[in-house]
Parts: sequence; structure tokens; C-alpha cells
Amino acid sequence: MSCSTFKATVGIPIFGLAFTSSKQLVMGGGGGAGRSGVKNRLSSYKVDVRRKDLEEDATFEFDAGEDAPMSLDAHPVDHFIVTGVNTSLENMSEGRNENCRIFKIESDKITLDKSTNTLSSKKQEDFQRVVRFSQDGTLVATGTTDGKVHVFQYPGFDLLTEPIIVSTEDEVLDVDFNLEKEKLTCCLRDGLKLINLRGKNIGQVVETISTNSIVKNEKTQFRAFRYGRGYTKDFGFAIANGITKPGSYVVKYDAYSFEQLKVVYIGAKPVTAVTLSHDGSILAFGTADLSITLMDAQTLKVLYKVKDAHSFPITAIAFSPDRLLLASASADSTCCIVSLPLQFDNLSTINPIYTVLLALAIAGILLLVLSVLDLDAYFEEKLALSKAVVTDVVASSTVDAIVPAIATSIESIETIVETIISKAPIVTIIKDEF
Repeated sequence: MSCSTFKATVGIPIFGLAFTSSKQLVMGGGGGAGRSGVKNRLSSYKVDVRRKDLEEDATFEFDAGEDAPMSLDAHPVDHFIVTGVNTSLENMSEGRNENCRIFKIESDKITLDKSTNTLSSKKQEDFQRVVRFSQDGTLVATGTTDGKVHVFQYPGFDLLTEPIIVSTEDEVLDVDFNLEKEKLTCCLRDGLKLINLRGKNIGQVVETISTNSIVKNEKTQFRAFRYGRGYTKDFGFAIANGITKPGSYVVKYDAYSFEQLKVVYIGAKPVTAVTLSHDGSILAFGTADLSITLMDAQTLKVLYKVKDAHSFPITAIAFSPDRLLLASASADSTCCIVSLPLQFDNLSTINPIYTVLLALAIAGILLLVLSVLDLDAYFEEKLALSKAVVTDVVASSTVDAIVPAIATSIESIETIVETIISKAPIVTIIKDEF
């Protein structure tokens, strides 16, 4: 199956992108805090698949001296996005770094709604690496390169708990909430940290998942983590890149016990960006060989691959809410749009084993019913009776005659049903045989 793809130039290196609930594509990036001459901005676009182009709706430019947006996520319902943008070096050195920005996205403008601080470090090289909304949009989590996690309540952006120090030696690469919002999983290179979000132990790391068991006799490090949703709500997906041997892997976990269920090799190059469709059916990876891989999240089978999507490694990737568009971006100042079909030929939203068993059971029931019951004679008798009833109704042409006729027909149907039900042991036999 072939997917239509086009690439558009957006004028700046892109480090974060997301689709709003109305399918506006928001991208953030720029030249950074240095004097490169490339401005730092957020821009929203309409995706015109027919013309194979992006139509810019609105742009917000950041002040001189501020950094480029380095992380971005969109609310699942409201037209708001959250991004991470360091203020000027002077402000950072004085502890005035309102780096977490909340923007309202409208059809013709982007406006700053509020801002807060998620970075305690005063080093210019530290920044907010990731931001993620919960699936229902009531919580927001951020992770920074100095190893801290903040969890906010939306829309007020009050802290759910005190800032959480996940690591003093590693950066937070990814964060995601489980469906019930009782756990937040933080992805570090050497492990997944599960943080409790309820009860007296709120804000504490309650479990750590190591990379040791992913690939036998090989060292790997985590790159990203996503909880499943919709079709895959009972699973979690971690991405790991090889250290001792080049390669990348997707690891499927039980979302509650974190039992490792399956490990699948993605390719020889490391994964640089990951996303999961809103219905939970498709995983998409951007890899260092500049390609995009689409994978069935149920079976972990490859559905489609886009080669040479960009000329530089992919920095961000996202599905539209209806799962019909996939957007990727890169530091090469381009955005790649892939149009997806309503249904891939080899996409398994329902376990095929269940489908086969159900079909066999239904076929068996029908065969046994037809072989045991003499339905031909039965229906011939009822057909003759029905013809007689119709003749009487036509002859009388009165309501008093029509009502008994309808009642007689209903009784005939009930008699058929009762006859089949009386053969209930047939169903029991089939169940026992299975």
C-alpha cells in the first residue's frame, strides 16, 4: 500500500510539533539563543493535502536573546499548547526563567496565556526536554535536562505535587501518564522511573524498570516511552537504542505489571523521535537513517516506511487527531506530511485469533442446527398457514381481521425460536469440543 507524501520548507529548524484538536499543525523552532540571525518562533498551519502545501495561519516570535522552543504538546480538546522556551541568559542567571509557556492557538493568532518555571538550573545548556498532557487533558508533566519532573493540573497550572528529582546524573527524555493518571512514567537512559501520583506516597518513585532484560548480551538505553490508548490501553511501549551494537528496538510491556511481553527489532539506526496515534493503533518512529517507520501497535508488524523523509535526523513527529495525517520535522527546516489510509491492509485492531474462533463457532452451530432439525417441512407448513392468513385478511379488509393476522405471524416466529432453543444442547456440545 502506497501513502501520499509531500515535504514543505518552513524556514527554521524545527524541534517540536503537534496537531491541535482542530487539526491545526503547530511547529516550534529557530536558531536558538545565539545570534544566528534565525528567529525563534511558533507557527500554526493548515495542511492542504490536495495542493501538497502548508498554509501558515499565525506566528508568534520570541524576544531576542530567548531560546528556541525545544518541546511541545497540544491539549487533546482545548486549543492550547505547552512548550519549553528558556528566557535570556541574564534572566536565567538571576533565577527568573519562566521557561514553560502556555499558548492559545486561534485561527489567525497565537497568544501567550501564562508561563511558569520548570527549570531550576541556571546553565544555558539546560532546558525543558519534554512536555506531555494526560489522555484526558487534566494533567501536564514536564521533564528537564537537569533530571527534574513537574506535574501540573490543567487549566490552572497548579502543581499536583512538589517538583520531583528523578535523577541527578541524567536528563529526562520522555514522560507519559497511564490511563488512570495514578502513575507517571519517566524515561531516562538507564531506566524507566514509575512515579506515584495518588495517596500519601504521591511524587515518589515506586518502581524502576531496567534495560538489562531487553536484548540478551547487549547493552541498550531507553529513548522514549508511551502508554497505549484505545485498542492498546493495556500496554506500554518503550523505545531502546543499542550501545554495544547499533540498532533500535520497541519493547511491549503490560501497562500495569510492567511484565515484558515482546521485543521487536526496528532497524540498524537509533530512533530519534516517537509518537503513538490517538486511537492507539499505530506507532511511528523517526530514525537516524532519515526514514519514518509505521508499526501496528498490537502486533508490532511494520505497516509502511517512508525513506529519506528529511536530509537531517528527525526531531519531532506527530499524528493528527483523526490518524489520517502524520507530520515529521527536522533541523533541515522542512516538514514532511504523510497521508494515511482509513485502514491499512495489515493493521490488526482486533485479534485475528478471536475472529477465526468466532467464525468457526458460528459455522459449527449453523451446520449442526441444519443437520438435526427438519426445518424444511416446518417452514413449508408455516408458509401455507401464512398464505391462508393473508387471504383471510384481504377478504375481510377490516382492522379486526388484520390484528389477529399480525398476532398469528408473531406466534409463528416465537414458535420457531422456541424450537431452536429446545435444541440448546447443540451449543453446549460445540463449547465442550472447543
